[in-house]
This record gives sequence, C-alpha cells and structure tokens, in this order.
Amino acid sequence: MSADMDPQKLINPALVEVSETGAPHLKGGRCRACGALSFPKAAVCTECLSLDVETVRLPDEGRLYSYSIVHQAPKGWDVPYVLGYVDLPDGVRVLAHIDAPPASIAIDQKVRLSVGVVGAGPDGAPLSTYTFTPA
Repeated sequence: MSADMDPQKLINPALVEVSETGAPHLKGGRCRACGALSFPKAAVCTECLSLDVETVRLPDEGRLYSYSIVHQAPKGWDVPYVLGYVDLPDGVRVLAHIDAPPASIAIDQKVRLSVGVVGAGPDGAPLSTYTFTPA
C-alpha cells in the first residue's frame, strides 16, 4: 500500500486495519467460549453459538488454495481480476483479490496480505481493499 493511501478509503474498514507503518492486518473473530476463529468476524460463533466473539488479528501470510479469473464485476471495479481462497496457518480460509498477473499464480503458492486498489467509486475515488500478493 502506498504511504499516501488513506485507510478511511477502504471499501470495508471492518475487515482490515492498516497500522501507522502501513502494514495491513485482517480483523477476524475468536470465540471466547470455544476458541473458534472466523473471517469476517462472526456475530455468533458457528461452532458453539456463543455471542462472546472478540476481534483478533489474523496471520498476514498463507497459501493459495484455489483461484479464478473474474471478467464480470460491479460497476467501477477493474476487470479482469484474480479472486482466490487463501488458507491461513490458523485454519481460516479467506476469499480475496489476488494482486498478481494470472500467469504468475500457482495453487499452494505462498501469499502475503496487502492493500490494493481494485477499482473506482462513482466519484472517481479509488476503491481499496485487502488483497494478497505472491510472497
């Protein structure tokens, strides 16, 4: 992420936070009753139905489980783009943009969390969200 990118311009700031140093971190959930993890943070634990779910940082690296090249997207989004499932080492699977040319991507490839521009809003302002890039 560029140093001048405003974290408030994220599509959904509830999913990712950007530290003062510019490092992104996914905000997931951990059930205080059973320890189950979720992303995005679940309001109710899917394992034990507890309502006591705290916000936690999830790992910033994982492995690409699967991906697809998307050619249709909401108005303003850049296409084509790569959308993939990333398996984090704690067992959470995340759906995310993969910010890399399709020819450079491989299943089980190590990837690292980043923030990238995925399109433009109606006012022309950049739309930014969490992405993963090859590590």
